[in-house]
Amino acid sequence: MGRSSSGGGKGRVTPQKVKSSSSSTVVKHLFSTKDENDGKARSLYEDAKERVIDYIQASGMKCSMVKSIRDGKSIDFNAIVPTLNAPTQTEAVARETEMAQNKILYSTKLDENMRKSAYFETNKRTVKSNIMFKFVTKDMDIKLRGEADFTSTLEDPIKLLKRIERFMKKSADAQYDFLDFWEANQKFFAMKQGTTENLMHFKERFLRQAEVLQDLYGVAWFQNFAVKTKAYAAIASTDTAAKDKFKDDIFEAVLATGFLCICN
Repeated sequence: MGRSSSGGGKGRVTPQKVKSSSSSTVVKHLFSTKDENDGKARSLYEDAKERVIDYIQASGMKCSMVKSIRDGKSIDFNAIVPTLNAPTQTEAVARETEMAQNKILYSTKLDENMRKSAYFETNKRTVKSNIMFKFVTKDMDIKLRGEADFTSTLEDPIKLLKRIERFMKKSADAQYDFLDFWEANQKFFAMKQGTTENLMHFKERFLRQAEVLQDLYGVAWFQNFAVKTKAYAAIASTDTAAKDKFKDDIFEAVLATGFLCICN
């Protein structure tokens, strides 16, 4: 199972490091993980969010994206669809004239609302892409792409920012080795393909989490399992090359089997 690259890329913003009053290093102007932000999640999140807003305004996007980001929710254009006003005139001719004018005004406002809605949806995708490309650190990028709904729910930049904010403020308890170990195991063995998650994204997410486990356990853990399998025992004791190859390939074999078991 091959692994495609998900981080970096030409044009990615390099995290700017500044010294805090405690002489530790924090990441400035970018959305960073708890381990990177030195406990300054609130100020750093707000700072990076303002940079995103500056980018949107500088890009000349004529939409309501800035308001949505500040309010923390997308505008529901279906809830603000214009209504056709009834005429107020009582005289027949005047009433008919007023009704015709109301229809023209209604049609104009409806077309404008539909254009704004379509433009807003297009810009949501653009802003999401730019947040990932310009405003997150490598660690945050990996963390976000590891989410099952990265290609569905998190296509909405407002929801993406909320997820980023949650990650930035996540309890520092995860810095302890035992909790890291437990969390990594729990996340890997509970993995399932999301209902709206495409297969390629799930594969990348699965491989990333598997590599976390491999880093924790080391290669020996999988090889110790390999020598206890029936397949290994079936290899002739004199065929050391075949035995070594079996142990070398066990990680890929375990992953391939697991992936087939849990993908939709």
